[in-house]
Amino acid sequence: MVTIGEAFTPTDGIIFSATDVKLKIGDSLIPSPGSLHLTVGSCIWSCEERNASISIPWPRVGVHAISSVPGEGLFMMLDVNIVWPGFYSGPPAENNGDAHPDEQGEDDEGHDSEISESAMTEMWLQPASREILDQMFSAMRECQSLNPGSDVSEDEDYMEAEEDELEEVGDMRNLQLDDEDKFADAEE
Repeated sequence: MVTIGEAFTPTDGIIFSATDVKLKIGDSLIPSPGSLHLTVGSCIWSCEERNASISIPWPRVGVHAISSVPGEGLFMMLDVNIVWPGFYSGPPAENNGDAHPDEQGEDDEGHDSEISESAMTEMWLQPASREILDQMFSAMRECQSLNPGSDVSEDEDYMEAEEDELEEVGDMRNLQLDDEDKFADAEE
């Protein structure tokens, strides 16, 4: 669950920290740089100047890579559509009504970000130097290896089918596509 709220610095499980890191979400560049903390459980960007932070659990990070566009930084693709009032409002036409500011008028302090499970969010973390970028990438790779995605076990179950389960399909393994009569009634 992506969480947004007041600026904070984590104290447990920190793998890597850096200051003066810019954050770009979608087309929105946050004007003030902040601190980045890569912990065992999440990626946290926190900006004291704007008293704001975002915490992204590792299973939500689908892809991460070093990028040179829009500037040298760490690109991340999240498997959710983030809406962060005052910072990022999400893609204009694709939020399906699920990603909107809090309807009750409460501020978002300490609340979960409103997200749409079907959308993606692109994010860039831009440190002050290339050396820090390389360290960030290595630390992020380590953190992601500690938090494998939840769909891995489903794939492993499929790939490790028992031999007796395969026998249930019988002659289907011997289906030949060169026999024209088997597919004579198929639509083209």
